[in-house]
Amino acid sequence: MIDAYAIPAFIVVIGILVFVHEFGHFATAKLLKIRVLTFSLGFGPRLIGFKRGGTDYRLSYFPLGGYVKMAGEIPDEERKGDPDEFLSHPKWHRFLVALSGPFMNILLAVVITTSFHMIGVNVSQVSKEEIPPIVGPVTADPAKRAGLQSGDEIVAVRKKSIKNWEQLEMALETAPRDALNIEVRRNNQPISLHLDAPATDQDEDSFPYGFSYTLPKTRVYGVADNSPAQQAGLKMGDEILSVNGNGRTGTNYDQIRNIISDSKGIPLDFEIRRPDIAPTKENLLKSFESQNGKIIHLKITPIEERKRVIIGFSPEPSEFLSYGLIDAFAKSIQYNYKQSTQLFKLIGDILNGSADVRRSLSGPIGIAKISGKVARTLDLRKYLFLLAFISLQLGILNLLPIPIMDGGVILLLIIEGLLRRDLSLKLKEKIVQVGFVFIVLLMGFIIFNDIAKEINFGRLFHR
Repeated sequence: MIDAYAIPAFIVVIGILVFVHEFGHFATAKLLKIRVLTFSLGFGPRLIGFKRGGTDYRLSYFPLGGYVKMAGEIPDEERKGDPDEFLSHPKWHRFLVALSGPFMNILLAVVITTSFHMIGVNVSQVSKEEIPPIVGPVTADPAKRAGLQSGDEIVAVRKKSIKNWEQLEMALETAPRDALNIEVRRNNQPISLHLDAPATDQDEDSFPYGFSYTLPKTRVYGVADNSPAQQAGLKMGDEILSVNGNGRTGTNYDQIRNIISDSKGIPLDFEIRRPDIAPTKENLLKSFESQNGKIIHLKITPIEERKRVIIGFSPEPSEFLSYGLIDAFAKSIQYNYKQSTQLFKLIGDILNGSADVRRSLSGPIGIAKISGKVARTLDLRKYLFLLAFISLQLGILNLLPIPIMDGGVILLLIIEGLLRRDLSLKLKEKIVQVGFVFIVLLMGFIIFNDIAKEINFGRLFHR
């Protein structure tokens, strides 16, 4: 359910995104000497504001959005034909005004992620696009309950072919919760399995299906505070050579993780190689490369946390890196491009029915819920990352060729430019009406979808 942090966190996120978007339209219009009548954050009646330079700067009652109203913007309203009216300007001016809103949202995402790369980020040494969809450790439900085993190759999710781990995660995270049907290849034999929906209280930063990919060695890249691993003396830079206990011995990554997950409350003996090089975030990989070190033994007892049995260490190979401005900008462009392609792929999957709309779409309630959870962590970095992520999505979605949205305006201007004449006012009115109805229905569906995630309507109707 939505907590106390959600509403103020949501207002801040939406307020920033709307301001940035509308400022793009406003600044471009001013630059091109188009008269701006109103700059509003929110819709509906004016709440507070001030007037300056012929523009009414206002906050309105309903905070879900905002708008910039320009003189002579609507074709059927009374126009004087003044040179500072929107429709008196050439098409390429109007094109730039329409484009500038989404552009500013995308620019905000690029600026934030560029800043992150300059300050420093943990860079994974494992590319999920290059990892084959082969099951490594099976550590929890729903994977255990489904009968998945280490070494299984997942070849399809809901009959959709899977080529790498990235595709696997996307397919599972967007499939209907009651239709997580997978096909695996075990000892060259095809097997059909069904995964139950993951628990909703699991750590949102982890893959919630109870299995992961394999790694060549079991190395310690981080140790959680107050965890059994920290209390026993496990340190960043250690390499776990073997685990013995609960009647089993494991020497590779899959075996070690599987023994831990099956040994809640049972002390295990860990054989550790501790490097001579004192590891830091900067030289961690170098310390692993060194073969010099002493062998020690630690007794660690796994505990259950969020329905997973753990000792509290991170085996993910990563490196803390910071970049100069040019390299950080390049990394930011690369990251945001990848996020954009994944969004278009998700839209395609929704249209062809291979992704669940309920799980894939979030509206105001969903965004508020996520914003509240991030705000509760009091981690400004996470909050800014969420802001960048939503800003990128908002910018891209606004470019879709839907009437009354920026992308629809841009498309009409391109069509008129190719035809070298304006479309008739009657046709434009029809297009706007269709677009308005579509947006109202879409928003209604998205809000209902948000509510349905919080309330089980089926259970209510079958009492």
